[in-house]
Amino acid sequence: MYRDSSSNVTGKLDKAAVALSGLCLVHCLALPLVIALFPVFGFTVVDHGTFHQLILVVVVPTTVLALGVGYRRHRHLSVPLLGALGVAALVVAAFAVHAVSTETVERGVTIAGGLLIAAAHIQNFRLTRAQPCHRHGRARGADVASAPETSHTP
Repeated sequence: MYRDSSSNVTGKLDKAAVALSGLCLVHCLALPLVIALFPVFGFTVVDHGTFHQLILVVVVPTTVLALGVGYRRHRHLSVPLLGALGVAALVVAAFAVHAVSTETVERGVTIAGGLLIAAAHIQNFRLTRAQPCHRHGRARGADVASAPETSHTP
């Protein structure tokens, strides 16, 4: 089975981005409990706002690259727009909401942003995988046995 390398890279980036969104979700929901346990084990924590700003260093390039490459293949503008909306929510939560509002509002905006980014990457992965393979004329990942037979009658 032939897989083109850009599809493979995009798939890996989409999977990594979904995992990062999940990590962000776990961070937002579980952090209060985990922080309460840190002194017991002698750990210190990076400031909550600093953590959100640092994670953007990984999230933004991964999202831009994966959704950009995916868009070039599937041409569904809604996918990068959804990702951009999610990234914007994370940026607002990390810089603006964190500074002027309550932790509950910040957590809500961050969770919404992470979910939007995860949804964009999942859709990007599905659409990219569904695009026909230019070399073989069928969807990537399609089994060779399931390809329609063509008769070669002279």
